Amino acid sequence: MEKLKNVELKDKLVLDAGTGACGMTKFLEKRGAEVVSIDIDEDILKGCRYQTEEVQFFRADLSDLKFLRSNTFDHVICNFLMSALSQNKDLIISTVIREFYRVLKDSGTLAIIDYYPFKDTKNPAELDEVQVELWRLENASFELIGEGHLEEISPEKLNKELKELGFHDIETLDLTKEVHWPTDLLRSHEQTVKENINRLEDQRMKEAFENRLEYIMKSAEESKVFSGGIYEIRAYK
Repeated sequence: MEKLKNVELKDKLVLDAGTGACGMTKFLEKRGAEVVSIDIDEDILKGCRYQTEEVQFFRADLSDLKFLRSNTFDHVICNFLMSALSQNKDLIISTVIREFYRVLKDSGTLAIIDYYPFKDTKNPAELDEVQVELWRLENASFELIGEGHLEEISPEKLNKELKELGFHDIETLDLTKEVHWPTDLLRSHEQTVKENINRLEDQRMKEAFENRLEYIMKSAEESKVFSGGIYEIRAYK
């Protein structure tokens, strides 16, 4: 894994900010870290508890970590977290990063891993039209039911935020140009759109979304689908 290259994790206290699918949590534990993993979704935490041995899990809002002592963690890792924060209007990025700064030890490291925005001129990957169309359709379905959706955040915006909050020696690394989306990930997005469609009241709108989704998923079956480029930001307290 190119992520966290040259970061010493063995016997270090690491905050896994945003448990998600548990991939990073398991990676950190295998690397010998003492892991505290936090997510706002209890169902996610329940599933991850069965996949790890000694990780400490907490359900919490990352913008309010008062139960964690200041100057405690060697590293804070955010694996595809920042774009996910846009789903919840209560989770403001600057407030979350301020909490990370507080719980980190002096000289502690914050690592942020996320996708480049589609239209970012520094995105090292060409746009995959199938992935972009599925993403846009999912976003539109969320908007119609009055809920938020993922929104990628550029490394430039995060760099500015980190600097203003006191971090230093900030660097941005390109991890990969493109990542193949496996079938289960595509189906997961398809299911999300279907669930949102079912919540629409206008029958003609439902049919329009269903037809577009069917077209996109058929296109996905005919060729591999790739995500955009991924970056990693390293910043030090």
